[in-house]
Amino acid sequence: METHAFKYPRQKINGIWLIIAGIAMFLLLIKYNGYPNIWPFTIAYVLGMIWQLNPKTREKLAVGPGTMEQKKWSNFSIFLLAILVFISFQFFADDYRTCWLLIILAVGVHFLPFIPVHGKLMLFLSISLIINAFIGLIINNVSLDVFFVIDGLIKILFGSIFIKLSPTNF
Repeated sequence: METHAFKYPRQKINGIWLIIAGIAMFLLLIKYNGYPNIWPFTIAYVLGMIWQLNPKTREKLAVGPGTMEQKKWSNFSIFLLAILVFISFQFFADDYRTCWLLIILAVGVHFLPFIPVHGKLMLFLSISLIINAFIGLIINNVSLDVFFVIDGLIKILFGSIFIKLSPTNF
């Protein structure tokens, strides 16, 4: 029996994770004292991460193991995100709108190193999220909630595409 190795074996997991992250963005529409309530978002995000990183999830949904190179890119990407979010909080903690938009921008940027892990579709996801964040940073008279919704919809759309196309070597 012939086995086929896929270049990006965890695309389906990535797709489901993107849908979870997109839904988590909608939870930022829940307000506490007029500001996005981070707790529903955080709970959904953390539960999604636990699910995504669970060995049983990977065993069930991956079409093979990732490579050491892909693991290095994944780790670099997460480290990059942590640094960019830290910088956002250090310099813009008093301006919640700018801080959130910079976090959305950081997420978009951190998807670029995931291209070798999940494929070229990550480039288009990244560009879409970066454009959304830049528009929010430039146009101040549009509610931050609009950019949360757009970010969530982009992630859900790309998550659905990943699930539908998985596994693909694109």
